[in-house]
Amino acid sequence: MLTRTQSRLLLPLGAAMALSLTGDSTLYAVLPNQIETVGITLSVVGVLLGANRLIRIPGNLLAGALNDRLGRRRLFLLGLALGVVSTLSYGLVRGFVPLLAARLLWGTAWSLINVGGYTMILDRSTPADRGRMTGFYQMAFMFGLAVSPLLGGTLTDLLGFRPAVRICAAVSAGGLALAWLFLPETRPATPSLPSRPRGGLPRQWLRQWYSAFQGADPRLWQADAIYLIILFVNSGVLMSTVSLYLKQRWGTGIPAGGTAIGVASLAGAMLTLRALLGVVAGPLAGSLSDRLHTRWPVVRGAILLGAAGFLVLALLPGFGAVPLGVALVALSSGALSATLAAIAGDLATRDRPGVTVGSLATAGDIGSASGPLVAYWLVARLDLRWVYLLCAVALALSLMATRTSPHPPRGVN
Repeated sequence: MLTRTQSRLLLPLGAAMALSLTGDSTLYAVLPNQIETVGITLSVVGVLLGANRLIRIPGNLLAGALNDRLGRRRLFLLGLALGVVSTLSYGLVRGFVPLLAARLLWGTAWSLINVGGYTMILDRSTPADRGRMTGFYQMAFMFGLAVSPLLGGTLTDLLGFRPAVRICAAVSAGGLALAWLFLPETRPATPSLPSRPRGGLPRQWLRQWYSAFQGADPRLWQADAIYLIILFVNSGVLMSTVSLYLKQRWGTGIPAGGTAIGVASLAGAMLTLRALLGVVAGPLAGSLSDRLHTRWPVVRGAILLGAAGFLVLALLPGFGAVPLGVALVALSSGALSATLAAIAGDLATRDRPGVTVGSLATAGDIGSASGPLVAYWLVARLDLRWVYLLCAVALALSLMATRTSPHPPRGVN
């Protein structure tokens, strides 16, 4: 259970963040099957699904620097507002360029939401409870991912794509209202502010990236590398291809009794399963890493679960392999996201928590942005099951990055 102080932060923070995900998650669930409706071709689906992450690669560190200097609450609220606008745009525009602009706007919004949310948690946590708090925040994130694709996929099958995303925009606006009313500011009253960056935007980004690792514990590099790989295979490859995977293997629907279940609804259900299991995995893994006083064994176990999940998807026949494989990958991703965020928090310096969080988020976005691009490039050349097999290999290789540094730990390591 959460303490009263933790609840006052995590409940409005988690609820607002979860509700902001409705439009983005719906797009992942249905866009490959709605290309005629929105006026695009299948070849650019990967670009649109990854574009929001590309803008976050430079944006996360800048968002972290802004959080360190300006505080957390108002930047988080700005991100929520931009998210409502981007989701509404999906139902109003047509064609590649307008949709690309909407996706870039969402990427900017998520940098402010995600970096700000984790920085608030670092403000209010210690090494003894950080895994637990990041786990509960991850639970809210995965709950949002659980509800959103199922809601969006079902609404798309019932009402059509454009009405569905307008409803999603209204849901996101409800999250903005909750945060506006109840979310506190968490920045320390007398923070030690970093110097103001000078020069143009590219130079500022490079300076923030350099400062994030200047004199940093080497385990931050290890955490970032693992986070990159897990988001590449999970949020990048699996999330953007599950609808296509179902369509390739079973056509437009899977027979169930005297009817057939639509691919959009099935894809939404698989993404919901992925997210629901992440709801469980995040708090459990975070709390376990607190109790063990070392987080790396939890990281290793989660990596092995993810590799097993992709092997199931690649090698086992029958529809039953799909929920099993998705479940194993979901448990892995939920556990790793919470535990790696706690590791970054343990090693963050007091005056630059935002930049440290931004660095972890940037590594993850490099992975998740490149995932759809690489996946759809490979799908044109290989069966999708071979792509999943390569994901299992990538996860197995990431175990090399779990070797801990000989440097003494700061609190929990």
